Amino acid sequence: MIEVNNLSFARGNTLIYKNINFKIRPGELLLIQGANGVGKTTLLSNIVNFIDPLEGSITYNNIIINNHIASQSFLYIGETNFAHDSLTLNQNIEYWLSIHNVKFNNSIKNKSVNYFFQELNLNKKFYQLSFGQKKKLQLLLLMLVNKPVWILDDPFSGLDDRTIINLNTLFEKKLENKGIIILASHQNITLNNYKTLQLT
Repeated sequence: MIEVNNLSFARGNTLIYKNINFKIRPGELLLIQGANGVGKTTLLSNIVNFIDPLEGSITYNNIIINNHIASQSFLYIGETNFAHDSLTLNQNIEYWLSIHNVKFNNSIKNKSVNYFFQELNLNKKFYQLSFGQKKKLQLLLLMLVNKPVWILDDPFSGLDDRTIINLNTLFEKKLENKGIIILASHQNITLNNYKTLQLT
């Protein structure tokens, strides 16, 4: 369970948000919504321990989240593509998986690629991809890295309808397996049951 208690954050003299409270249990999804600039990405960064809040606490299974807990238990996918332009897609995938200490065989990798891409040359360089293709390549990590908590910043941006359907299917399976999903998005999702946190 992730529990956020009385969380506040300020940037300089500007208060971004104050007294945020929520609990998210295994098998639940929290959708964070709000206009641009209200702190959605900042809140996710607080949860994954990238930046410290002004006040309040964030715990995972009743333990204050630190870098070790975040790296072991959370898979974070942000708006920025963490990839090397000059490397091939294959090389980038291998690099990402090495960071997460994951070993895989080509069969699993190819099935994951086929799930998001009808056709993709993994020998292409990253810079040759469109924005949507770069986003989909990032989302492969959801299938290749097994961590109990997914934290996603604007995951639907740049995706075609087919990929959005496939991504929602992944969400359903993750929740069925008692995973936790926290995502920030302007878009509604097609799942039947989820919690919503509206930032203003």
